[in-house]
Amino acid sequence: MKNLTGVIACAAFGIAMSGSALAQEVTLRFHSFIHATSYQQVKFFEPWCAKIKEQSAGRMVCQIYPSMQLGGAPGELYNQARDGIVDIVYGNPGYSPGSYLAAEVFELPFMLNNVHDAARAMWDVLGDNPGPEFDGLRLIAIAPADFPIIQTTSKQVKTMEDMSGLKLRSAGRYGAKVLEALGALPIQMPAGEIVDSLNRGVIDGAYLPWSAVGLLKLQETMKHFTDFSDGQKRMYTSVQIVAMSQQTYDGLPDDLKKVIDDNRGSEASVQFGDAFASTAEEEKKSLAAAGADITILPDAEYERWQKAAEKIAEGWVADANKKGLDGANLLEKARAAVAKYAN
Repeated sequence: MKNLTGVIACAAFGIAMSGSALAQEVTLRFHSFIHATSYQQVKFFEPWCAKIKEQSAGRMVCQIYPSMQLGGAPGELYNQARDGIVDIVYGNPGYSPGSYLAAEVFELPFMLNNVHDAARAMWDVLGDNPGPEFDGLRLIAIAPADFPIIQTTSKQVKTMEDMSGLKLRSAGRYGAKVLEALGALPIQMPAGEIVDSLNRGVIDGAYLPWSAVGLLKLQETMKHFTDFSDGQKRMYTSVQIVAMSQQTYDGLPDDLKKVIDDNRGSEASVQFGDAFASTAEEEKKSLAAAGADITILPDAEYERWQKAAEKIAEGWVADANKKGLDGANLLEKARAAVAKYAN
C-alpha cells in the first residue's frame, strides 16, 4: 500500500515512554477515509480520543490519520485494523459490497427513521456479536449516516412517476436498488465527480444526505429536494462503523482495556450518530432559510414507494443465506431492535 510501510514504522503501536506513571504508553493509529475538518472527525473522533486520553491519565492517545493518509483504499480499512496495520478505523461496510452482509441488513429500504434510535438498534444486533464477517475487530460505535434525500437541479420529484428515467448518483448498492425499484437510473461515481457531472448533464441529481450538501458544496447546484416526514421510514442509509483491531485491544493492559470498553457501546453509537443527525439538521435549516424548494412526500405517495421496494429485502435474505448466515433470522432481529426503540 502506498506510503503505508514508512508511516507505520514511524508510528509503531505501544510506544513506551520513560519517566513518570503518567507518561504516554500507547499511541492508537486512527485511520479514516474522511478529511480532517469533516463533521465525523470534529464531532466524534476528536471528542472520543480526548476522553480516551483523559480517562487513561494521558497514557493512551490517538493519532488520527484522515483522508487515507496511511495508504490503501476506503474498502480496505477494516482489513488494515484486522491485520494490525492500524489500531482503529472509521469505515463504511458498503465500500466492500457483499463482504459485510450482517451489517447491510440495516441498509434495506424503509426500515429506519431516526438516527439515534437506529444507532441503539444497530449496537443491540451487531455490537458485541457482529458475526464472522467482523472477526479480528472489536466494534467501538455503529450508526447510520443521515438519510439520503433526492436532490435535483431542475426537476422536482413529487411522485414515483417523476422518478422515471431520472439519472441520480446513487448511494450504496441498496440505495441503487431502491432507486431502480422506483424507476430512476442510479449511477455510481465518486463524490468528488458529482458537481462536474451535474454541470455536464451526466446526471440529473443525486441521492445524498442533507449533510452532503455543505460537505460537497452543492448549494449552488441543487435546486430541489425531496424529503420524508419524521414519521416515515427512510428509503436507505449506509451503516458507519468505528472499529478497533482486536489484536491491538488484546495487547493492552487491563486498565487501558477498561478505558476502551467504557467508551464503546450503545451510547458511544448514539454520540457517533449525532455527528450525522446534527449536521443534517443544520444543513436542512440553512437551506430552508435560503428558500430552497423542499417537498415532503405525502403519506399516500410514501406508501406507493414503500410497496415498490418490498422485494429488495427478500433478495438480501437470499444473499445472506448463500453466505451461510440465517438471513430471515437476522432480518427479524434487526426489525425487532428497531421496533424496540421506536417512538
